[in-house]
Amino acid sequence: MNKTIKSIAALAVSAALMTAMTACTPKDDGGNAPQLISGGTAATVASQATDKQDPTAPSASSDTYGFVYKGVLLTPGMDADAAIKALGEGYVKSPDIQSCAFNGIETSYDYKDIVLFVDNRDGGNYKINTIDVRDPSVDCGGIKLGSSMDDVKKVYGEPTSKEIYGLCYEKNHTQIQFISVDEKTVSSILFKSI
Repeated sequence: MNKTIKSIAALAVSAALMTAMTACTPKDDGGNAPQLISGGTAATVASQATDKQDPTAPSASSDTYGFVYKGVLLTPGMDADAAIKALGEGYVKSPDIQSCAFNGIETSYDYKDIVLFVDNRDGGNYKINTIDVRDPSVDCGGIKLGSSMDDVKKVYGEPTSKEIYGLCYEKNHTQIQFISVDEKTVSSILFKSI
């Protein structure tokens, strides 16, 4: 009897927490806010790309590489304005510069633990192009800066390609690069839109 009461109470608390989390999810004016997740991380996540006209952008239903930072699901190719709004203050923005690689503007948002590189190729909406993980406290699906390259293979499997700088994984127009200076430990993690 006592176990039944505890089980019912636990279910009620869980339901209340889920309702509160759903009610507190911010939305932008277009309804395209990044999905917020309470705790945990994800190696493979649903993209929140909003530009359905862009054939290189991951669709909202496709699996892409990304992770959770400050409770915000970040993936390469997602709408930069919505992500920055959800992350809030606490960044240093670089000056906008005209790209020499494509027709558009590039800029970066430097947070304490990560840097978001964004651009508006061909004058479109600003999208996250690259996410540079800078702090070992950021969990990228079970791998952090300082993890072993062997652990990367255990978590992510065989890489799509092995580059001179490390291991590369690709999925639905996104890429995650685990860079190693000594070929043994992860010294840098990059999430990229490809």
